Amino acid sequence: MIRQLKPQDAQFLYMETENNLSNATMVCVYAPPTDNTFSAARAVRQQFEQRLHLSSIFRHRIKTLPFNLDYPYWEKAPHFNLDNHISNVAAPAPGDRATLNRITAQFHSRPLDLRRPPWEAVVVTGLNHLEGLPTNSFAVLIKIHHAAIDGVAAMKLFLGLHDNSPTAETSTDTPFDDTAYNLPTRKHLLHNARRNYLNAPASAVSRIAKQLGALRKASSDDGTAGDKKHPVPKTRFNQPVGPEKKLATTFFPLDQLKALRQLHPGATLNDIILAISSGGLHRYLSGHKALPNIPLVAWVPINARQPGNADADGNNISATAIALASQIRDPMERLKRIVAATRDAKEARSGLAARMVTDLTQHLPSTGMAAFTQLLLASNTTGKLCNLAVSNVPGPQQALYLAGAECREQFGMVPLADRMGLFFVVMSYNGRLSLSITSTEDILPDHDTLIDALHSEFQWLCQQLGQPA
Repeated sequence: MIRQLKPQDAQFLYMETENNLSNATMVCVYAPPTDNTFSAARAVRQQFEQRLHLSSIFRHRIKTLPFNLDYPYWEKAPHFNLDNHISNVAAPAPGDRATLNRITAQFHSRPLDLRRPPWEAVVVTGLNHLEGLPTNSFAVLIKIHHAAIDGVAAMKLFLGLHDNSPTAETSTDTPFDDTAYNLPTRKHLLHNARRNYLNAPASAVSRIAKQLGALRKASSDDGTAGDKKHPVPKTRFNQPVGPEKKLATTFFPLDQLKALRQLHPGATLNDIILAISSGGLHRYLSGHKALPNIPLVAWVPINARQPGNADADGNNISATAIALASQIRDPMERLKRIVAATRDAKEARSGLAARMVTDLTQHLPSTGMAAFTQLLLASNTTGKLCNLAVSNVPGPQQALYLAGAECREQFGMVPLADRMGLFFVVMSYNGRLSLSITSTEDILPDHDTLIDALHSEFQWLCQQLGQPA
């Protein structure tokens, strides 16, 4: 068996620029065990060493072909050394939230060495002033190239690195077949390239026909015709994005967010997240006297895995575009419109352009994909399709442990695109939901103002249910 990157995986290689790397970074924050001899650096390294066999990502690198003749292959790194992938840093005083976010953003903004397996981790110690956590807390930052992983695959990796109790020492997960990752011969490379090149047009046409068929069905079901399109306003978030990224984080109680679904019939947790995002942006932009009179549009990634393929690595993402009703003053009316917008997206009455862009790229030959990606970058297409992105990744709802240390927080950073400089990453873990904002200092210099606006919207919605926020 030979493993090749899927077209969508490879696109994250082709879209990488000096200003926008295709890095995805997960942050896990831990309360240390009571053992006075505990060393975070030593414990994390030992944990990784014990779990290397659970994922192909750890020991395999990406091998590209000359002239993008075909999509890259995975091959076992001939000189893998764990010490090249794990480092340690002591957080400078005061070791607070701002310190951790700054270290994470700097780490996320550095390129990975793709001569090696495309991941890197750093252990951050000295986190003595994180609210709700004890002194000597520490964090593990894991950066992986997006070509290797999406949100669902990242969560699978996170689970594999952890235990369900503080005393567990080994994992019982089944290891992957390490013998399966060998490059094909030159003859087979050419044969595979020819086959993929010839099959790609038929696959692309079939996919487009399927999307248009779903659109026609949805149109006939409710009597409307065509994709419900929304113009995308120009905002302060849609400007050139610099290389140094910025992270801001905040947290919400998950049970209260779920309770807010009662505010409108059919509302989902994702609708509530979008409503809080919309309301926060309404408040933030109004305060800057920069609120457009048409709704902001959010690019919303969708897990496209089939039930029997839920554990697959790599990327399997579709997407839709949701009009956030951000121009509306009344939060309840905003929520109502968002529920309707997400329902339209599910029934293929809206968001078709975003869906077709992501789906079509899964069926292009490698040379076409590279050219198509460069065309997208040159035309600033992302900024014309959306103002921001919002990604919701469900996580485990029980405490997890790494070498006896309890994971208390989980959040992350993701790639931006030029002229799309705002990304909300939402993760749920053990009763809390984290909302991480990836941006830059130029685009979001006053992140605290936006976070306050998000919480003000959350508190207002909670008051409608008569519950304290």
